[in-house]
Amino acid sequence: MTALLRPQRHPEPQARPGLRLVAGRSAGAGRSAGGRRRLVLVASGLLFAAVLAGNVSVYATTNQGQFELERLQHGTATRETRYQQLRLQVAQLQAPERVVERARQLGMIEPAKVTYLTPTASTSAAGPAPRPSVTGPATEAAQSWGQVKPQLDGRP
Repeated sequence: MTALLRPQRHPEPQARPGLRLVAGRSAGAGRSAGGRRRLVLVASGLLFAAVLAGNVSVYATTNQGQFELERLQHGTATRETRYQQLRLQVAQLQAPERVVERARQLGMIEPAKVTYLTPTASTSAAGPAPRPSVTGPATEAAQSWGQVKPQLDGRP
């Protein structure tokens, strides 16, 4: 039992033939290379995780946009169908037969005789009706207004 309690001595490392000790390097130099390797592995793992998370984020955003696009397309199709139904309804309500029937329901009657007016060649070739001149009064009402206005202003 005493052998377990005594500290064991390790023999001093002996120099092996063909090997030499290089100045400036210690026995811990191997650990620093392993530490660098571990650091590179951890950094690579973190970089991979960041790229993977970015990829998942872009994929999720793309899918969300696709769902929004499908929702908007469905709404557009629904509204176009409703628009076509309303156009059909307007066309049915504007039909001449329906207008005549509704007029009869409201108590209107058809005239005994319909007279169509057609313009003559002299009327249509003359162009628009001439405007009265602005320089002087052209009508009787304008002439009387010229006589009444000074009295309204309080001038003799």
